[in-house]
Amino acid sequence: MNIRLMREEDLFQVTSLHDVLFKQSFNFEDYVQEKMFHYGIVIEIDHQIVGYLVGQIIFEMSDLYYVAVNPDYRSKGYGRLLVEQFIQDACKNEGDTMSLEVRMSNHTAIRLYEKCGFISVGTRARYYADGEDALLMTRNFR
Repeated sequence: MNIRLMREEDLFQVTSLHDVLFKQSFNFEDYVQEKMFHYGIVIEIDHQIVGYLVGQIIFEMSDLYYVAVNPDYRSKGYGRLLVEQFIQDACKNEGDTMSLEVRMSNHTAIRLYEKCGFISVGTRARYYADGEDALLMTRNFR
């Protein structure tokens, strides 16, 4: 098992996994080009990407956009490892806070984020394209 920065050769596997798990598209190309503030990591087992995380680290604030694990590899702690790596890297960058939005119906993800120290701070009405509300969660590092 290896957690590492996302690379251009990962795009096919990451995009394929994303398309299976999410109803909206996402441009991962910015996350493999070492663009300022963009953050992307993958978790790899036997040269196969089984999960990824993308977000942004902007000075003291970080935003988690997507964390995803192949359904065949769930319940093994890989999602938590990705989130904890992101938190660790944000802290190294002198981060103070991290925030995210998650579907109100995604109880599994909400539990993961709570285990990683996030707390609910509000909702965003009709945040998703299908009209579902989002739960806004944050974590303070200091």
